[in-house]
Amino acid sequence: MNDKYSPPLFVKDDTTILTNLKKGEANARYAILAVRDPLGFHDDPADVVGAYMEDVHEISRNPMYTVVSGRYKDAEIIVCSMGSGGPDAEIAILDLMQFSGCDTFIRLGTSGTQRDDLNVGDIVISSGAVRDEGLTKEYIAPQYPALSSYEVMLPMIEAAQKMGMRYHVGITRSNDSIYCGQGRAVMGYLPHTQEPVVEYWVNAGILNVERETAAILTLSELFGARGGAVNTICNSSVTKNVGVTQGVDDAIKVTLEGLALLARRDKAKEKAGLKYWIPSLETD
Repeated sequence: MNDKYSPPLFVKDDTTILTNLKKGEANARYAILAVRDPLGFHDDPADVVGAYMEDVHEISRNPMYTVVSGRYKDAEIIVCSMGSGGPDAEIAILDLMQFSGCDTFIRLGTSGTQRDDLNVGDIVISSGAVRDEGLTKEYIAPQYPALSSYEVMLPMIEAAQKMGMRYHVGITRSNDSIYCGQGRAVMGYLPHTQEPVVEYWVNAGILNVERETAAILTLSELFGARGGAVNTICNSSVTKNVGVTQGVDDAIKVTLEGLALLARRDKAKEKAGLKYWIPSLETD
């Protein structure tokens, strides 16, 4: 590999042009990535999530990204808001890895469901993702799995359980199109290849659908980081219900409590000299 073509390419005066990150300005292991999605947030997601944290500091703000850092209990966290889809997530992840030292990435936001046993406002904690989008195929063959880190997923489950949230754990489908790509006709047009798409993935047990989780999980794994996703259901193709911002506060709380638990476990793991966290560390 020729290093001169390795990302990030867009740097001026040691500062990334697209995210405005500068080495040494903010360093944290944990990063939350949230889409500027009007279905989920009335304000910039970085500001909304930051309101739950302490010692919040704005790192950068531009038309593409807002990045803030802060603390939630034992976890130092960077929150990055961005545009929708894998391409915007790609830029955020690679810049945060290389300029802020992040090694844990959580997709926090909204998703839809096409199942009758999930409701608007429910939380989905992704165990993995269907790579039904374009970005990740430019990195690795489609057979490569998009899996959540168990070290990330378990504390999210425990946080949701402890807080009494209505939550589900399973596979998310990430795709690019929210209309034909999710079986919705556009002005009467739906390609025959898309007619069975909803039934196909429902029969496969897919819980929810959105646009970023596959990119976050795949790039995290490829570059030695940990990925996960906590999303609320904001719309249902079954009930035709759309719940603007419904469940987002719950998803934020689950994510932050989960990261606080993960931070404690990471410290225990490091103290024990282990590469991976195991449950016995909490009883030894």
